[in-house]
Amino acid sequence: MINKRPWLGALSAISVSLCSFSASANFYSGALVSYSNAEYHHTSSQNTQSTVSEGNPFLLQAQAGYFFNDYLALEARYGTSVQRDSGLAVDSLASGFVKLNMPVAERIALYGLAGYSSVQIDKQGVGSLKEQGFSFGLGMHYALNKHNAVVFEFIDSASEDQVRLNALTIGFQHRF
Repeated sequence: MINKRPWLGALSAISVSLCSFSASANFYSGALVSYSNAEYHHTSSQNTQSTVSEGNPFLLQAQAGYFFNDYLALEARYGTSVQRDSGLAVDSLASGFVKLNMPVAERIALYGLAGYSSVQIDKQGVGSLKEQGFSFGLGMHYALNKHNAVVFEFIDSASEDQVRLNALTIGFQHRF
């Protein structure tokens, strides 16, 4: 018979270390500006053929998150486009992410994001569509000091049948 106590102790220690609140655990918030690529697939009532409209509206987003330790965070974002491009505007973009962070130097960390997003895109003169689904991204965090950082990211917010949205992002974060 296998003694389960050492395994339970080891599993408990690993669980606590992954979810423990370290000295660097804290809330953060930020502002992000993104250059996006948006696609709106629509079918008119007179024509059964699908038409694709594509534009590059700039997005402005707010973010809030919490680092549980140096490697794991939860993050929420909300944003909208600041202008219409090629008749397209992003009316709303709401996202929730799990952030897996990997410090690579004293001031630099690379991270991956995986989560869920809801995107509403408006095509001027045609209508508005809302899609929801899996979203993901990759980013780099550069710490300016103990509380402030600059981030660079690529995020694929929506790759659904009728709406597609991805963006290159630069942002500023503040840790409390």
